[in-house]
Amino acid sequence: MALAVLIITSLVVGLSPSASAADTRPYFPANLTSIGASRQVVVVTSASWHTSYATLRTFEKGADGTWRGVLGPMKARLGSNGFVLAAYRRQSTGTTPAGTFRITRSFGSLPDPGTALPYTQFDSNDWWPYDPRSPRTYNVFQTQRVAAATWRKTWAEHLSSYGGQYRFGAIINFNLPSGLYRSGGQWFARNTADTRKGGGIFLHVNGPGGGTAGCVSLAAADMRAVLRWLDPTETPRIVMGPTSAITRM
Repeated sequence: MALAVLIITSLVVGLSPSASAADTRPYFPANLTSIGASRQVVVVTSASWHTSYATLRTFEKGADGTWRGVLGPMKARLGSNGFVLAAYRRQSTGTTPAGTFRITRSFGSLPDPGTALPYTQFDSNDWWPYDPRSPRTYNVFQTQRVAAATWRKTWAEHLSSYGGQYRFGAIINFNLPSGLYRSGGQWFARNTADTRKGGGIFLHVNGPGGGTAGCVSLAAADMRAVLRWLDPTETPRIVMGPTSAITRM
């Protein structure tokens, strides 16, 4: 009798959906190769490289080291031309960079929805430029446009002009510069971004036009839920790509 109970118990444990070693879904974190020490992972998958329709799921690792699903599946939209490998992504191509990236900051036109990430509520003075003629300000958030600015307005996002899309957002750390410093009312980067690849890749609220310019978008309620879940102490990462290639991202 004791042996029978032991066998049955072993079978139940082996079939448990929470057992990461037994989960063969390609987007499950235990099967992803570049998440490092992250204990929170956002995974965005699509049916092909060229579709703008995707699915977003979130996972977290428990104290016992086991991954479990938390939020999702959620309907998401990508760039209008789908995914492209991050190394080959180019500005103004309507593609979303496929790969693995940190998520360290968030923003929005509305007050902080309760995220643990650093949150910036922007106003009508704020811009996000990615002008190739101004590499030191490329992909660097600006709290104003001063008279001495060399970046062109036509190569920048005036954040307050995007209506409901930027009610809430998180910055996907694709092609971000480093070594930021402030001078003359502007922010500059000592280590500049690659001006070929584009900038302003965010996770944000759906817009009216369907596919994005390269970001990932969600319904407003879903975006708020993701922000409230993200915790910088868990080193969150986002992994993005077609389901067929997600384990290589």
